[in-house]
Amino acid sequence: MKNHRRITLLLVAFVVMLCLTACAEQRQEQGNDIKPEFQITVGYLPMVSSLTHFVALDQGFYEAEGLQVEALRINTSNALAEQVVLGDIDIAIELAVVPLLDQLVNRPGNALIFSSSIITAENGFDGMLVKPGSNIRSLEKLAGVKVGVFPGTTAEVTLQTLFQKIYPGRELPVSLQIKPADQLQALADGDIDALFAYEPELTEGIVKYGFEQISTSLYALQYDESPIGVGAVNAAWARNNPEAAKRFYAAIDRAVFFIRQRPLQARKILAEAAGIDEAVATKMNIMPMSLTSEIYLDNLDGYLEILFRMGEIISKPAAQELCIPQAK
Repeated sequence: MKNHRRITLLLVAFVVMLCLTACAEQRQEQGNDIKPEFQITVGYLPMVSSLTHFVALDQGFYEAEGLQVEALRINTSNALAEQVVLGDIDIAIELAVVPLLDQLVNRPGNALIFSSSIITAENGFDGMLVKPGSNIRSLEKLAGVKVGVFPGTTAEVTLQTLFQKIYPGRELPVSLQIKPADQLQALADGDIDALFAYEPELTEGIVKYGFEQISTSLYALQYDESPIGVGAVNAAWARNNPEAAKRFYAAIDRAVFFIRQRPLQARKILAEAAGIDEAVATKMNIMPMSLTSEIYLDNLDGYLEILFRMGEIISKPAAQELCIPQAK
């Protein structure tokens, strides 16, 4: 039933995408010096999760939709969440869903989700790394050892709760929060025994350091088709600027289709935009994001229940209340 519904949504989205592309192409044919009709402010993380934004810029999808974009590099999901909820930026391209929900506790309804990640075991942007020759060959062997994790609570809590669920009664791993820039060297130097790595560090560790991956995505193990990453718009901005919002959604949907149809070219765009070695970018997983009409509300509701049980969020709003109206 779940697969049938997703196939139906994909077919509908494909038809919509053809219409959007035709309209954008008509605007492009009017001339290369089209004056932008709308100015938008976009906040983005300088990493793989912002690939839709990088592609939309590189391929001229924003311009084709009559949008002039002020792009602001923001280094943390916490800062992105705060700024989009307060209205300091119109759009947050992608951020972790937990800090967004934390901000919405005190400002309910101030932001709406327009896209969500679709993380599975096959395409996960995360995994567990160890040094070659390590006696840690499975997640079970992480009991009592030092594991480097991404700063913040999400990675640490995910690792702890997942380990406790799979191996009840075993000693928990010891989580150490480490900045991404320092993670691979920390594992190489033996400061940690394993690394819960995100892309591009995951693939860089394998390609450049010879590290070994001993697990698939922990987020997918925790919840298949994980929507841990989301894109969000300021609700007041979207309400007061419906045409600009519509044009933005169209540009991002075109970027999503481009990434799906031309993954190698998308990776080259990512390498240049995020300063990632092309040898790494061509091999790494890129976080798959949904179309704006493809957010699976039942799936998001299920994940919110997991986060609530973990204690990551203090209340559990309904997915439909959190998303733009076209979400299914």
